[in-house]
Amino acid sequence: MKRNRLILFIIMLPVLLSACEFDKLKLGEVRMMYGTNEAGRIAYDISTFTGTESGELKAETGQLISFTYSVDLEKGALFIEWQDPQGEVVWEKELSASDHGEGEFDTLAPGVYRVLVRGVGAGGKFDVSWQEK
Repeated sequence: MKRNRLILFIIMLPVLLSACEFDKLKLGEVRMMYGTNEAGRIAYDISTFTGTESGELKAETGQLISFTYSVDLEKGALFIEWQDPQGEVVWEKELSASDHGEGEFDTLAPGVYRVLVRGVGAGGKFDVSWQEK
């Protein structure tokens, strides 16, 4: 009986591993979440999230980037941060409770602007969306 379970486990292991997104995982990250990370939006329901999700927007000098965020935390903390093409922070917010809001900033240089959503033992859900105007 134990031998049959072991054989079944060995057969199923590649199937289980192929369903995981190991290309996104980094050492020390914990992810039990489902949702989407697509152009202009990152939204997840999370049981446990310690790690970083990111999105990008290519912009020219003088464009306005506007964004909204909605966070419903049950535990832990989330950090939302916007970086310019040189990696300098242009906007940031630390959240340890539920919150929602919006913001905007002008681009001072052409290139790729990046939004980072970092979780530290977070549970709940978050939704961040952005667009250029």
